[in-house]
Amino acid sequence: MNVDPRNAADNSFEVQRPHHVGRQQDELSAHTSAPTSSEDQANFEQQLNDLALDDLDSVCPTSEAVSLAADSASAAPSSGPNEATSEPSRYPASSYVSARAQLAATLTGATLDALRNEIELAAQQAARWSSATDAAIDRDRVFDDVAGSSYVTLRRFQNQDTDCKPRTEENTSAISHVRNTARDHSSVGYPLERYPMDRARQAGWHMRGKTTASPFVSLVEDPSKLVVSRDPWARAIANNADALHTYTVPKTTIWTPDDVLSSIGLGMNGEDQDTIDGDVDLMCSLGRTPTRETERLFLGGNLESYRTSSEANPYKRESNE
Repeated sequence: MNVDPRNAADNSFEVQRPHHVGRQQDELSAHTSAPTSSEDQANFEQQLNDLALDDLDSVCPTSEAVSLAADSASAAPSSGPNEATSEPSRYPASSYVSARAQLAATLTGATLDALRNEIELAAQQAARWSSATDAAIDRDRVFDDVAGSSYVTLRRFQNQDTDCKPRTEENTSAISHVRNTARDHSSVGYPLERYPMDRARQAGWHMRGKTTASPFVSLVEDPSKLVVSRDPWARAIANNADALHTYTVPKTTIWTPDDVLSSIGLGMNGEDQDTIDGDVDLMCSLGRTPTRETERLFLGGNLESYRTSSEANPYKRESNE
């Protein structure tokens, strides 16, 4: 369990709830009705360009490119005077908006607010080249689909709002870690390992309580299970923290115990005799971690930006109990 035994009562603990991604609807609707900004769209476009995805336009063309293609098709003469003019093909507006939303979630690590804003901006773009007979884009449905497939909601016990920073690499965003991991895999060529070996070891030892030099932050799916955990430090955190915070984060930023164990196990097949004994010890140690606690690790220093709600800790015990 990811707990610092030095002061378990004061330490914050990260927690996750079942896969419910709906936010407080009043908050979300407020953001939906807010006016959009061309500067926000420019920032998003720049993030996509920074990824150096040469074939991005072929997967999800910009609205301007789609509009030009549609105009060209409609202006082209028919091949013969007696042939019926074919209906120009157009990129479906709803598909365009969905694709842009998916990119925002997976390639830029957008928060839910940023995701909803991107959907609104993409819908406004699509409206410039959509025909009047096209069905209206259901922005809420696009949001729910992408949020449901690409995000996960987790919980964390904390004393302060800022108690969600890792001990190291706190200035590196989660999406930067995701991109770096992808680059590492593409250069090393181990497709079966989700995580690079060094990172997997860091994650494993973090789960076993060695958090003093960790770039991870712990969360869980069900905070109530920490209250009855066999780990006394986990119980101490659940019983003493002041608040319980909820975070809805992109799935690509989350590390699970099963994936960590899998990566370490596959890495051991390299028969590196200098590390195999430590890896065996780590795997055995992780195997004793109670699985019902559903611990999840967030790799990045910007967890605070994904906070969706907070409340007083309902499991806190009074000092005289």
